[in-house]
Amino acid sequence: MDTNAIMVVFEKAIMAMAKSTPIIGPVAGVLLDSAKDAETASQSGELSKLTEEAKRQEISLHMAKIQAQVAQELAIAHRIENAEEVEIEEYYEGSGKGRAGIGTDGVSVDLSVGGEGRKVTKRVYRFTGNRRQENT
Repeated sequence: MDTNAIMVVFEKAIMAMAKSTPIIGPVAGVLLDSAKDAETASQSGELSKLTEEAKRQEISLHMAKIQAQVAQELAIAHRIENAEEVEIEEYYEGSGKGRAGIGTDGVSVDLSVGGEGRKVTKRVYRFTGNRRQENT
């Protein structure tokens, strides 16, 4: 199978994923565009074009990630709205400390660097049942 045929199959698979779910869609579209642009930039052989393309793709992927997070939150809100029973358990904590110091006694120099961090993350959603909407 040649490269063009593989690319066509890859493109169709990505497009199917993009249409099937709003969470994967934005990232899938960026992935498809990025693959095409990266191939074009790499064929040129110019390092400056590759570097510029890498920066552009990084920004595009970051924006797609944000869009996917919004779509995920909207999907969760929709599930909450339509569920009989909802249980949500969230824990978030982030903390960090850092320190650096330098000292001298005239003969020697003392340099110290230290840090500590703590991260707790837990996110559990349980949706049971489906509240049927009746037309009255």
